[in-house]
Amino acid sequence: MSVRPDRTTRVLLSCGFAPLLFIVVILVQGVLRAGYDPLHHWGSELSLGDQGWIQITNFIATGALTIAFAAGARRALAGGRGSAAIPVLTGILGLCLIVQGVFVTDPYVGYPVGSQGTAEPTLHGWVHGLNMFPTFGVLTAAVLTTAYRSARRPGELAWAVVSVIAAILIPTTLYFAATAFDMDTQTGQYHGVWQRISLGIVGVWYALFAVRLLRQGSGARPQVERRSNEKVPTSS
Repeated sequence: MSVRPDRTTRVLLSCGFAPLLFIVVILVQGVLRAGYDPLHHWGSELSLGDQGWIQITNFIATGALTIAFAAGARRALAGGRGSAAIPVLTGILGLCLIVQGVFVTDPYVGYPVGSQGTAEPTLHGWVHGLNMFPTFGVLTAAVLTTAYRSARRPGELAWAVVSVIAAILIPTTLYFAATAFDMDTQTGQYHGVWQRISLGIVGVWYALFAVRLLRQGSGARPQVERRSNEKVPTSS
């Protein structure tokens, strides 16, 4: 029988909806921002211009809330495989999101309106670009670790399959976004769409993960994981 999470744990786990709110904010801004085309511009480009503070805040707030969720996950995952790795990877993801907010991307061609792009990357732009790799690296690792944990636990096979699919689709759709953008001309076609699909999958997965942890409770007795080398005890 699951034990209802204490109030602090419930609050921390509720922060798992932050990645979903992150993409919602990007979608809304993409429609409302003058001169911005969500089909052909990166979400990070919303950090530029007079209203750029909205996306910068979105990055930093989502990062902080993701770290809070990691703390809640650590409390809720009652031992077993991944109980330490999943929160650590999620916490690093939160830190990477904060870095993305602090180190704003350089302008590309077309946005802000009239921009001719950036001939030489600034330190901020360089850090922002490189930080994408650890961001999606730890994210994918967290999802795969969750899949592995669930695959070893009774009754969680469906969630393991969902997590594996998410772990495949997240980097795949991001790859499509990257290949649709030409760094030489700093222009692209539909890379904004592919990036939003990738971020949407991230948001939905973390929201589902948060719901699962909220439902299963914390402090419950850990489920017994399947081990292929275990021997069934026999009576003498």
